[in-house]
Amino acid sequence: MHAPHTRRKSWLLLILCLMSLVVLNPTAVAPRRAWSEELARLKKQLEGKPSDFEKTTLLREYVGGLIDIGQPDASLYHSVNFENFDAAEFYLRFRNHSLSAECAITTFFYIKLLQAFGFKAYQYSFGFTDQPYTRFIHSVVLVNIDYRGAPRLIIQDPYLDLTYRDAQGAPIDFFDFLEAMNSKEFGRVVMDASSVTTSFQVPEPSLYYPFLSESCRGSMTAALRREDGSLRTRITITRSYASLMQSPCGNFEDAFVDAMRKHGLQEPIQYSYTLRASELVGSPDHREMQERIDAVREGAPRLMLRKGE
Repeated sequence: MHAPHTRRKSWLLLILCLMSLVVLNPTAVAPRRAWSEELARLKKQLEGKPSDFEKTTLLREYVGGLIDIGQPDASLYHSVNFENFDAAEFYLRFRNHSLSAECAITTFFYIKLLQAFGFKAYQYSFGFTDQPYTRFIHSVVLVNIDYRGAPRLIIQDPYLDLTYRDAQGAPIDFFDFLEAMNSKEFGRVVMDASSVTTSFQVPEPSLYYPFLSESCRGSMTAALRREDGSLRTRITITRSYASLMQSPCGNFEDAFVDAMRKHGLQEPIQYSYTLRASELVGSPDHREMQERIDAVREGAPRLMLRKGE
């Protein structure tokens, strides 16, 4: 006799539980809603770009402006890999300047963004894996685009905000890039570097002091100091190859080249792209793509691979 009342009570409890999830824990849905809205906004911008190259460049520059530079949160990033990286969850933290990222996480985010718009992309990491040179590892994104009716795998680097072109000004295919490095025809590859405005997070200036000269320590402290004498924890900077790799307060390009010399390599820094540091991650066919890249890195002629493209 009381069963209908019991069923109504059960449904009422279920509705109250669902309401509590939304009302009492709005963060459970906020990241996905915010990310969905941002993707919709970016989609409108992409519609005005006539080519895949321009679209992927727009997204590269967007990522470079969104994500702050700074010491990464090692405790957080230690457990993050490409498979479990959730762009929606990280988006709000990046937008709210509550998290900075190095090149690996920056490329993860960029790849997930590219995939949201239908592009196949991969993280390619290169550099030195032996101590004490492991800080000389950098990650870029390889993205498949259509260029004038033909497929092309190009480099897009959201951390240093650059790509590469051939001598005729076209975005260079990564396989042709590697062939040029192997044959020491460095003139075939032209860096196309731009710049965006981003932020530099400095929660504790002393973290950077070991890498800076005394004068540069003073310059950084002066840039952080407010009129009342307190220190900011974030300042606006330019993200570019020049500012991050050739700064007078820490020329990372020179240090990387020096590491190459100590490994018996006399080539320019672009040659470091041939020094694979880890397996590709990204689109589902990353293992097959890794095999193709390794074949060219190891000297296989590019023409041997064209049949399977």
